[in-house]
Amino acid sequence: MLISIAIDFRQADVATREHFHLSEERLTQLYRTARSEIVTEAALISTCNRTELYAWVDSDDPAVVNRAVQTLARRWMRTRAEGDQLLQTATRRVGVDAARHVVRIAAGLESQVLGDGQILGQLKAAYKRASRGHSAGPVLHRLFETALRAGKRVQTETSLTTGRNSVGAEAAITANQRFGNLENARCLLVGAGKTGARAAKQLHKLGARDLVIVNRTFETAQELAKFVGGRAAPFETRHVEAAMADVVIVATGSEVPVITAEGLAEAREACAAAGYSLLMMDLSLPRNIDPAVTEQPGITLVDLDTLHQPILTAETMRRDAAPIAADICEGEISSFMEWIANMPARDAIKPLRAALEDVARREVAFASKDAGIAERAASRIVAKLLAGPMAALRRAVQRGEPLDAQAMMLLEMFSPAAAPAPRAVRPARTAAPKPADVVEHVPPPPVAPRERRPSTVLSPEQFT
Repeated sequence: MLISIAIDFRQADVATREHFHLSEERLTQLYRTARSEIVTEAALISTCNRTELYAWVDSDDPAVVNRAVQTLARRWMRTRAEGDQLLQTATRRVGVDAARHVVRIAAGLESQVLGDGQILGQLKAAYKRASRGHSAGPVLHRLFETALRAGKRVQTETSLTTGRNSVGAEAAITANQRFGNLENARCLLVGAGKTGARAAKQLHKLGARDLVIVNRTFETAQELAKFVGGRAAPFETRHVEAAMADVVIVATGSEVPVITAEGLAEAREACAAAGYSLLMMDLSLPRNIDPAVTEQPGITLVDLDTLHQPILTAETMRRDAAPIAADICEGEISSFMEWIANMPARDAIKPLRAALEDVARREVAFASKDAGIAERAASRIVAKLLAGPMAALRRAVQRGEPLDAQAMMLLEMFSPAAAPAPRAVRPARTAAPKPADVVEHVPPPPVAPRERRPSTVLSPEQFT
């Protein structure tokens, strides 16, 4: 059974999402401890607006599934009490609902910004992390491949992702609306990742000419500054640069605030900028601007929750494309659920496939003397031979018939481990000799050697 535990912007504010956010170190620990005899696969999606854990449970029993959910929540938060707190806030989904949700996330239908173009890359990164952690198995591999394919189709086949579609771009537009004109405004951008880069590019498009880029890696800041016609500044000068700016946008992956209230207050005092108007926008999760900065006069702080309201106006441009994108998602979800339903059929056919591939590989290798050709030819031969039996098993699954009998038959016929041991031959009964009789040992007559017959290769028609 596929399950998910999700915390996102719809039911949790920034502070709550911050509490349940996992750092890279904690995510590595989770991947080491999440799997068990019941939970065989796990993968976590983490973005600025959501943290969601997906897992595969080797049971459909509701009691077993519920126990798995509770265990995963405790592994996520480390303690039973915090795990229970997580489940009180989180949304739980199982089966097709969990599959539908992740596919719609990839398509941009569940984003804070409808059609968010960044979410597909974030989903791909989450999939790679789970793969590197060896926690994603065949089911989650198939699920994420389905979701990524749906997301790419929505991008190419619909207009859902056209226009402004990122939090960074929307932040720049909000700043422009607040000021009316950015040509004479000094804009500071802290963080030169994807979100920061989109904000910088949008600021440049809107007429900002005084752009300052700050990043931990100075070379990265220089590259972005060159692209948008701005200048790069060392990371250590961020508070001074913020004190001299009119707009500050922060989008980094830091686990702690990079703009502190104390550091900003000292810098504003030193630059004689205390009391001047300053618009600060925090696009990070966890938050990277200390909320206490609002205690200083003239400072307005906009976070992800505040930004959500102007973002809604941009969604109207993409709503017409949403039904088409949803249809694409439903088609991909149906294919995935059909693949899940056919898992028993694939398991039942495994012994037959293994036995046939072994025979075909040895016979082709004997004829060709080329291991590579033998491997490829054996796979093609067996795939053609098994097309009929696999189709029959799929039809049985669709009719709701149990596969126990078919699976046991195939196991007994083709699995060497399941083959019964040969029965011992019992000697024929003979009459007991009388005491007076003398029993002579008569050697058995010689057996003529059997004539060696050529092996018979059945055609696919004869096999079927």
